Amino acid sequence: REQGILMWRGFTLDQFTNQCFTNDLDLGRGRQMPIHYGSRALNYHTISSPLGTQLPQAVGVAYKMKLDKLARNNNHEASNNNPTTPGDKKDSISIVYFGDGAASTTDFHAALNFAATLKV
Repeated sequence: REQGILMWRGFTLDQFTNQCFTNDLDLGRGRQMPIHYGSRALNYHTISSPLGTQLPQAVGVAYKMKLDKLARNNNHEASNNNPTTPGDKKDSISIVYFGDGAASTTDFHAALNFAATLKV
């Protein structure tokens, strides 16, 4: 699921290979299991092996993005008294991939509750 979007964002086949073989060119320096890709430059967090644990993490990332956007808007309004436009600075989203196995975990339900409560 994740590899296609990661390639679309610019992760190269060489980087995939380096990560699988955990050689000296691996971005994670061999600290991740194979196929746990990540790239700070592409804003791509590594996946987690246990089913569902990445769901609450994605909600936390979305909440941080929401707080950052609110802070930017408040700073902009305080300095200009002009509201920001939707494309101002950086619009971001948090995406998480999961399957039917993860949907039956408690983390799935916790993530939905957090997302609804935090309105993200």
